Amino acid sequence: MVKKKKNRKDRDEIPFLRKGPIRDFSRFFIPIGDSISKVSPHISIQLKQSGITEEYEILTREYIAICLFLGLSLFLILSVSLTLILYLGGGKLIILGPLIGAFVGFLVYFELMSYPKVIINRRVRNLEKNLLFALRNILIQIRSGVPIFNAMVSVARGNYGQISDEFKYVVEKVEAGSSVIDTLEEIAVRNPSMYFRRALWQLVNALKSGSDVAENLSNVIQSLSKEQIVQIRRYQSTLNPLAMMYMMIAVIAPSLGITVMIILSSFPGMESIGNEQTFWILLAGVLFMQFMFMSIIKTKRPNLMQ
Repeated sequence: MVKKKKNRKDRDEIPFLRKGPIRDFSRFFIPIGDSISKVSPHISIQLKQSGITEEYEILTREYIAICLFLGLSLFLILSVSLTLILYLGGGKLIILGPLIGAFVGFLVYFELMSYPKVIINRRVRNLEKNLLFALRNILIQIRSGVPIFNAMVSVARGNYGQISDEFKYVVEKVEAGSSVIDTLEEIAVRNPSMYFRRALWQLVNALKSGSDVAENLSNVIQSLSKEQIVQIRRYQSTLNPLAMMYMMIAVIAPSLGITVMIILSSFPGMESIGNEQTFWILLAGVLFMQFMFMSIIKTKRPNLMQ
């Protein structure tokens, strides 16, 4: 059986998922994890699409058990330590110890359970930003008379990021004896990108029916190009109010604020308003707003035009 390479650039190392004491102690929570996985089947899909299941050879119930173990461990450690500190400090507000411990423990559990979705979103961005270029490469080669498998080998060896990794897996499995159709179906099922899945299913249907692969792939590329234009226009409409907010908060408000402070500081008894510390605080606020706006603009950027 061919396995995907584990040194994937788009994947972060998660030490507590490796085989070790944490996985050993968390086995006591596997029955609870099994019950949660049955109630929430989407967790299994997210773990599979994020690659955690394959990368760490872990089942859904085991992952949930690890999250429960870590959350409960932090709850107990913080609760006992904070309660002891508050008790030695005079015995006031001892109830804060368990409350803070419960809050942090639940927060860690929630973050760990949401982490597969974070990885999926990152994978989708990495897949879709090079998708059109990779599909156009395949289309040009097919129309030039190159077999479909050789076109996939070219993409696998190319610099298309996550797309190249996916086609490397296809090439490895086909060279190991699997069929192209079965391998494409496999990565289409577990892939988180809707656009990439659509392209793969079009290739699979064309190969199964014996129709013109180039024509089907051309239709997919045209559809993705139109979707890209729609996303760009939507992104443009989003930038307009953001630009207005940026001008108001990061440009106009600081300028007027400095002017007002300078005027007020000229009055007797209000000299402290225009001191040096106030200007440094204002500068820090402006820099923070600049960072926030850049982050918002980056997160709103469409995946197909990255």
